Amino acid sequence: MARPYQKANIPGPEMGVSVSDPVVIANFLKNPMKKVLIIGAESLNWELDGKKLADYLIDIANKIDCHVVCTGHAYNYVKDKISDGKLYDMSLINITNRLCDKDWIGLDGKGQYSMAIFGGHLVFYVSQALSRIKNFTNWVKTIDLDKYSHPNARFSLPNLSDDDWKKFLESLIEKL
Repeated sequence: MARPYQKANIPGPEMGVSVSDPVVIANFLKNPMKKVLIIGAESLNWELDGKKLADYLIDIANKIDCHVVCTGHAYNYVKDKISDGKLYDMSLINITNRLCDKDWIGLDGKGQYSMAIFGGHLVFYVSQALSRIKNFTNWVKTIDLDKYSHPNARFSLPNLSDDDWKKFLESLIEKL
């Protein structure tokens, strides 16, 4: 089990699992659950050998055919790279609130999501969103694809170097 990236992040009795094998995450993402991928604005700032994290997340979204929510200014970068009707612009707080609303009918009007995948967010900001989802829902499984361990996500990556993170993301996309 990886240590939380934020030392003061004490999540309570239920802690998520750090997954270091891309095959395991790929199998979760291939699951037929209704999924939403939430891409944060930090995905435009993080580059791995010249490729933005947003581009890795776009590749993942296109392979698993899910709805995509962009937070902050990420929408302008992503809007031409995701198929029509699958991309939405919303704040992290707003999508978190909706995921915690049992009666929300989803972005497509066909029901609540069973899985929320996060990537490209500030560590302390997404940690609180993941905590809210973990503590106030029992229907949404969360996965965080950032290079930090998030004990509030059901599944996250261990704390990785940029090189290991790049290898993980490339392998994950290949396995999808």
